[in-house]
Amino acid sequence: MLLISGADDLNVDGAETEAVYRSLLAPGTLTVRRYPGATHALLRTPVERSSWRLTLTAVFAPRALFPPGLLADQRRFLEELPGHRAVEG
Repeated sequence: MLLISGADDLNVDGAETEAVYRSLLAPGTLTVRRYPGATHALLRTPVERSSWRLTLTAVFAPRALFPPGLLADQRRFLEELPGHRAVEG
């Protein structure tokens, strides 16, 4: 299981959430990634907090909405799952 959270999340305590997941899951089954400068929505904090910046980034540079490493970490996690089949495109 992949648990991802933004370090600037005002809604959820990332450390507490991780502790709960670790208490429920078998050892070695949880991968945790916490992203500095990211919000609850996993958007870069300065982008989310500015409506004009959010709109312009979403239209002209959508990958820049997310903190560095988020998309690559998600892809890597999925590629490492048992039975993963590569998809081209």
